[in-house]
Amino acid sequence: MRYAVKNHFRMVTDLMSQENSSHRFSINVERFKALGIVDPKSKSAHDAYDHHEFSSSERLFFKLWGNEQLNAGIFSPGQKVAEKGEHPVLAQVIISGEVVVTDKNGEHFFGPGSVFGLAEGLCDKVYDWDAVATTLVTTKVIPIERALREVRRLNSGLKGICRFTVMRILSLSTAPESLL
Repeated sequence: MRYAVKNHFRMVTDLMSQENSSHRFSINVERFKALGIVDPKSKSAHDAYDHHEFSSSERLFFKLWGNEQLNAGIFSPGQKVAEKGEHPVLAQVIISGEVVVTDKNGEHFFGPGSVFGLAEGLCDKVYDWDAVATTLVTTKVIPIERALREVRRLNSGLKGICRFTVMRILSLSTAPESLL
């Protein structure tokens, strides 16, 4: 599952680093619906999960969607999900809906499976972009303090993967102290 996070972040970072263009990222939730997965905690959903080939990003999304330990968030169309210059205290994983991110390279559209604020929160960095809900958006909320506690308990190999991924997402040349 950790490799799925790494690959997802790499795709999002690559999309956002391309200048003056508009991009989209989203898990294909229609595929889940076609398989009868509308509630990630149902027996039929777990059977489908066990018997179908899902990408690492789809598997990660499925696990986050059904995680009862994470609270839900809701954003109305036009509501800010993140604001440039803000320090994130919560990371948001989009479960449904769409968010537009505006940065120096243009607009980028993100849907289910996208994560906002985790890399910045783990490094105590501010957002370099604005994110606004374009539709009704539901999220799963990851408290940054909780994520930091979990990362600090990882073995050195997994912590290194996390550190490398965050450095790549944020284009850092040195590792943040919080992830050493």
